[in-house]
Amino acid sequence: VFGFFALANEECMKMFRPGLSAVTYHCVYKTTIQCTSSAVFPAMLCVYSPFNNVTIPDNTMASMSAKAFIPTAIPGDTVLLEGICVAVVPGDPASDTHEHFIPNLPYPMVVGWGLVTAQAQTLPDGMSKAFGVISTDYV
Repeated sequence: VFGFFALANEECMKMFRPGLSAVTYHCVYKTTIQCTSSAVFPAMLCVYSPFNNVTIPDNTMASMSAKAFIPTAIPGDTVLLEGICVAVVPGDPASDTHEHFIPNLPYPMVVGWGLVTAQAQTLPDGMSKAFGVISTDYV
């Protein structure tokens, strides 16, 4: 997924990998994915963060590319995003003119490789379409 996202409600987490003594740190942010049909889906962004790193302030816009896990129960379940490259838009998010300096790209772009396994179904919003795709974890 590529696009601009508003980030909020940061939470820093310590993660352990089973069988290893190494610890990794991540920050998790709430965001949303807006579609061209005006449907909005809740999402959570997980970003690697060094120990004691400064978190991104609430309502900050960021340009990012992320791996996405889109559950089959969408729009009920949250879309999970794993940040690959996250670049914070500079400036004060509370400023009335802050959005004037952000490119007008309201909808993220989704790129995926896989095999379509079913006919498209119309989602509850009456406009969006969904279909099953089989893909591997890494392409």
